[in-house]
Amino acid sequence: MIDNWFQKSKLKNVLTNVVKKFLLGRISANSLTIIGLILGIMSAFFIFLSGFLDFKLEIIIISTILMSLSFFTDILDGVIARLEKPTVFGGILDIFCDRTVEIVILLAIISTNPIELMWPGLFSLSAIILCITIFLVMGGAIKDNNLEEHQKVIYYSRGIMERTETFIFLMIITIFFPLRMILLWIFAGLVFITAIQRLRHAYLMFH
Repeated sequence: MIDNWFQKSKLKNVLTNVVKKFLLGRISANSLTIIGLILGIMSAFFIFLSGFLDFKLEIIIISTILMSLSFFTDILDGVIARLEKPTVFGGILDIFCDRTVEIVILLAIISTNPIELMWPGLFSLSAIILCITIFLVMGGAIKDNNLEEHQKVIYYSRGIMERTETFIFLMIITIFFPLRMILLWIFAGLVFITAIQRLRHAYLMFH
């Protein structure tokens, strides 16, 4: 939802102009994607450390900063990709890195209290699998004439939990560690609803 709003907002044009001035031609979209992956994995590592080190608050702050930088580079790589012309491999790499970051962060969160967080964490990961499965099946079935409309090489169906919403929720779960079990259950439910939304979208398109 937020992603869709951003694509139609003036902020997109502002960010595009900044990227054109400072980044375009200096770094590739794929390089930024890899940097975002590394930052996301580092964030997950610090979340993991917070589970057994005494200075927990400081580590959580570091992990959220790294997570934010990872997400911001993900936004930048998308802008550069659109300016340079998207490639199929770039789209695949972006999806791989995004899902990898989400999964390692979830695993790190679960590791901080595996007894309480195991089941909501497993349901969250299962819901993500459902979402990505429907997403990939739809991507394989969509017609080529839809690509221009969405300005991406890989087709994205809408849902309540897209990339930005997922980032915000993971950030909230990381920061409010006393409420992680409840927040993980809510996250799992929202991602599952997104999977149902995408299934409905597929029904309307292909039935």
